[in-house]
Amino acid sequence: MRRAAFTLIELLVVIAVIAVLIGLLMPAVQSARSAARRAQCQNNLKQIGIALASYLGERNVFPMSAVAGTGHGVNQSCFALILPEMEQRPLYAAYNFNVENFDPSNRTVVGAQIASFLCPESPLEQSPLASEDVVRFDGTKYPTGSAFGRCNYAANWGGSQNTLGQDFAKINGGYRGVMLTVKATGPKGPTTCFRTQDIRDGMSNTIAVGEKRDSQGWDVGGYAGSEFDVATSPDFLQTADPAQKDDPLLRKVFSGSFHVGQTHFLLCDGSVRPLRATMNKAAWYALLTRDGKEVISADSY
Repeated sequence: MRRAAFTLIELLVVIAVIAVLIGLLMPAVQSARSAARRAQCQNNLKQIGIALASYLGERNVFPMSAVAGTGHGVNQSCFALILPEMEQRPLYAAYNFNVENFDPSNRTVVGAQIASFLCPESPLEQSPLASEDVVRFDGTKYPTGSAFGRCNYAANWGGSQNTLGQDFAKINGGYRGVMLTVKATGPKGPTTCFRTQDIRDGMSNTIAVGEKRDSQGWDVGGYAGSEFDVATSPDFLQTADPAQKDDPLLRKVFSGSFHVGQTHFLLCDGSVRPLRATMNKAAWYALLTRDGKEVISADSY
């Protein structure tokens, strides 16, 4: 005798079992995806580290984080300078370094989206930022007519221009990092590019580049662009109040990450380390100075 079709109860049991299995599998799938995105982000920083090492080997100095001053040929970032080492030689060759980064002749290059400059964990809009929306530190904006490809990484210039980061400035001063806005005026006079021997705290104890949640563009030199300001922790917004967490400017200014519990940083020796937002503040500050003579213990991270 032929067996009847599934009863309603049997069907409901099968559906319930499938739902339970999906519920058990989903966290594992999400965890695996998050781990893959974290690995990709670390690889992006490693590629930037290789590019910086190549630049340093050829020129004996780290690149400037931004070109400042008056006249033409300013605002370019350290990321524009290392394009050949990032396997982006065609973009580098098409770039006109004799004019500003927002000049119409550079429109196609600066608007390019470069995968190695984007963290895969970011949920934010990654379309190019219109030049008229780029804000300089003095509050002025770029002229219209261009757009800048986003970037989730920024150079350590070793200071803070935002009032929320003045604690570091009071203790250490400014311009204490490894890639600065050249032709700016620091505590010791006009800034310059640094050599390996200038990193007196050691290449493995000094941060070169870190993650940012957002940026005004990979070729927007300086504030809220190619540099990150120092805050009281590697990811200040993770522990900040809700009003600050939602501030789009602060996401562009301070280091930080959408990875759960950690922000990745490239050290001058090419290694990549995840740092916790709750790490020891003195150790965090020590990693940002090139010649502070601080002693950093292994358990400080």
